[in-house]
Amino acid sequence: MKNTFFYLAAMLAIFSSCKEKEVIIDKCANGFLDPGETGIDCGGNCEPCIPYEPSAIYLECNGVPMSMSIKTIVHDTSWLLTAANDSLSFQFNLGNTGTIGNFNLPASGSFATKNGIFYMNSCNGVYAISAHNLVTKKMSGFFQANFYRVGFSDTLKIRNGQFEFLSY
Repeated sequence: MKNTFFYLAAMLAIFSSCKEKEVIIDKCANGFLDPGETGIDCGGNCEPCIPYEPSAIYLECNGVPMSMSIKTIVHDTSWLLTAANDSLSFQFNLGNTGTIGNFNLPASGSFATKNGIFYMNSCNGVYAISAHNLVTKKMSGFFQANFYRVGFSDTLKIRNGQFEFLSY
C-alpha cells in the first residue's frame, strides 16, 4: 500500500508540474479561409490577395479553333511569342519595343510548324499589344499571319490569335 501511495504521489507531482504550452497559430498562414479573409490566408487582416490572371493563347489555324498548352513570351533583342500544342507550334517576332499598338509582323524570327511540317516564311502578319504591365511583367495582345513553304502551294493561316497575361 505504501508503494501504491508513493507511485500515486509521484504521478500527481509529475502531471501537476506539466503545464500545456499555448500554441499560437498564425491565421494568415494556416491554409484555411478564416473569417475576414477574402482569399485563403490573404485579404482582411492578412497581406492583400494577388489577383489571379490565367495566361492563355487562343487562335484558329486554317479555320480550326485551338488553344496552346505551352506559351511563353521572352525579350532578348526582340519580344518573342512562342506557343505549342500537340499539332502546332509557332514563334512570332513582336519587335523590340514592347509598346502598346498595332504593328506588322516582322518576317525574320517568325515561323510555324504544323504536324511536323516546317513553315519558314510568313507574310501578311500583324500583331497588336493591348496591355503591357511593366510591374507585374505581363503582356496581352492579338495576332494573325500566313505562313507558307517555298515550292509548295499550301498555306498555314493563323487567325483570331489572342494571348492574355503572359508572364516574362
